[in-house]
Amino acid sequence: MVVIVSCQPEKEVKIDLTAIDYNLHVRPIINKNCIVCHGGVKKSSGLSFLFREEALAVNKSGKRAIVPGDVANSEMIARINNQDPEVRMPMDHAPLSVDEIEVLTKWVEQGAEWKDHWAFLPPEKQEVPEVENSKWANNPIDEFILARLEDEELAPSETADKTTLIRRASLDLTGVPPSIDELNVFLADESENAYENLIDRILEKLAFGERWTAMWLDLARYADSKGYEADRHREIWKYRDWLIDAFNQDMPFDQFTIEQLAGDLLPNATKDQIIATAFHRNTMNNDEGGTDNEEYRVAAVIDRVNTTWEVWQGVTFSCVQCHSHPYDPIRHEEYYGFYSIFNNTADADLPSEAPVLEVYTKENEAKIDSIKNWISNNGNSNRAKKHLDSIKSTTLPIMKELKGEKRRETYVFRKGNWMDKGEKVENGIPESMPPLEGELDRLSVAKWLVSGENPLTARVTVNRFWRELFGRGLVETQEDFGSQGESPSHPALLDWLAIQFQDEQQWSMKALVKLMVTSATYKQSSVVSNEGLEKDPGNYLLARASRTRLNAEQVRDQALAVSGLLSDKMFGPSVMPYQSEGVWQVVYNGGAWSLSDGDNAYRKAVYTYWRRTSPYPSMMTFDSSSREFCVSRRINTNTPLQALVTLNDPVYIEAANALADLTEQQSDNVDEQIKYAFKRALLRSPSEMEMNIMKTLYQGVNLDSDLSDEMKLEVASMNREILKSPMSVVANAILNLDEFITRQ
Repeated sequence: MVVIVSCQPEKEVKIDLTAIDYNLHVRPIINKNCIVCHGGVKKSSGLSFLFREEALAVNKSGKRAIVPGDVANSEMIARINNQDPEVRMPMDHAPLSVDEIEVLTKWVEQGAEWKDHWAFLPPEKQEVPEVENSKWANNPIDEFILARLEDEELAPSETADKTTLIRRASLDLTGVPPSIDELNVFLADESENAYENLIDRILEKLAFGERWTAMWLDLARYADSKGYEADRHREIWKYRDWLIDAFNQDMPFDQFTIEQLAGDLLPNATKDQIIATAFHRNTMNNDEGGTDNEEYRVAAVIDRVNTTWEVWQGVTFSCVQCHSHPYDPIRHEEYYGFYSIFNNTADADLPSEAPVLEVYTKENEAKIDSIKNWISNNGNSNRAKKHLDSIKSTTLPIMKELKGEKRRETYVFRKGNWMDKGEKVENGIPESMPPLEGELDRLSVAKWLVSGENPLTARVTVNRFWRELFGRGLVETQEDFGSQGESPSHPALLDWLAIQFQDEQQWSMKALVKLMVTSATYKQSSVVSNEGLEKDPGNYLLARASRTRLNAEQVRDQALAVSGLLSDKMFGPSVMPYQSEGVWQVVYNGGAWSLSDGDNAYRKAVYTYWRRTSPYPSMMTFDSSSREFCVSRRINTNTPLQALVTLNDPVYIEAANALADLTEQQSDNVDEQIKYAFKRALLRSPSEMEMNIMKTLYQGVNLDSDLSDEMKLEVASMNREILKSPMSVVANAILNLDEFITRQ
């Protein structure tokens, strides 16, 4: 037996040397120590460990690094054992440990069995493990989690209280907290199915679609501008409308995939299916004078290729546009075979953004339909046609395929340079992936991505939803399922979920979410025990619920929701809510941020106008992406600027004033006002200590005093908004509590 260190969490793992497994025991050693020099880019001495045939081949020295079953003639074993630093491998690095050398030696001795990386193997049907504490489990997710906990001699946490559960589920599933009335209904429901009934109610809310659309927009690199230096306006909000409807209608994920990648190629494609293809028209467009249109068209196609692989396959395919993948089995020329599939769309890097589709807002669309129905029933009226022509429309960039002689030829770009063309390539997918038979186009590729043969899409997707609900993916590097990404913390659970999602749930995203949030694992308290903190500080084993800061959209929307300002208006063009003066100093598209009228200024963050070169500043401070490229995972930061936003940004000042107004309408008693503000914000009453602090704050503030202007609580904004009363100051403090911006 030998001992090595594995990841997540750190622990010693004993390996049975009589049964060496390539993926579990050998690949980590090779990836860590060898593949930098002997991989897909650098093949020192002609040796690469990326493909089996290359690893077993005769290299430039005339020898073979690996001879299966023959340790004595395997040059790799001789070199890792050599004591001469000029000869020993790895070169110019510390020697392998005794345990690592023994693993590699036994592996060669046992025949050097090779396996594809786990992520490239189809998910296998997993037996739900037996556990000792079976009464704790609500569904099979819990038994997979509990089996690992019992192995590690850790106990799961108790169930969180009902107030925590409703706030957690509401924020996770809809992006906004529950109302006090919703809380009271849930607290009063003492039935056995109270929690499941709550989840069913939440899943039916229209806010569900808005919350998950906000997540998808990072992947779609959605923006209301074209990017690059000019970064002019783009009308593409109708695609966002499509997403919201798709999530709310629980569109199966396979259909969700096919329509976005190739809706235009479906037989008798509907208008909605064509709208969905705007997913890949979110690419940046450089319509500045003097640029090369072909260069930026090529850049857009490359972006579509890379985004497709990152979103659906979790593979760093972008590495391959300049050279073969350093670590994963994808060759340079295979990149351009896949590129060729996306290289025959009719769009170009032009200001017109053709091809486009005429679209309408929901309200105007209903008026089309009404007038068209009238015309079809009553004839072509002087008047009906005029009304029809008067309804305002806009255009949406969409995908459209080139046909016949107009189809483009594709060549390998040497070192990724689009002007240095190599050999011609045909449409294709990497050999390391399951084959795709028949004609290769965007539609066949989209269907292939969600086919039973594809090993990655279901895994990547369930992992993405898991991260949104549990704070960390089962594979932490959700953008990289390749050999340099993290291994799954619970590989059997990942495969079980993937098969469940694809086969049993028929790609239902709502069913997947419900399965996860009704698990006992999800319902745990986030309070950490000393034992849990010592054994698993990162909570990889999930012996407790993860405590995470709300994302950028949720931080803003929650403040507006509890203050009564949040608008429930849905769909349509993006809006321009309050932001600090002077941020939007742009040369093109107008130099001023034009504040939206009425309740449009208080719509959910998902509708905020997004300019790539000048994104909405408060959301950027809370780690939103600029949307120039696909982003699979936002990394939460903790900076002083975040506190400055929630204390001073015009939106949060106005929210504090509005919350103060609501509290003052409830009672003339300051104590009751403070309690009401706490209840709206945190769904609980303040403790005695908190009450004393807030009363002291209230009593110490007098904005009508003769203090100098510098000492008054004033915020620089377009309207010079200020905290207008002592209760506003208290409300501002409550909206800045760590508990308020944290999902417990």
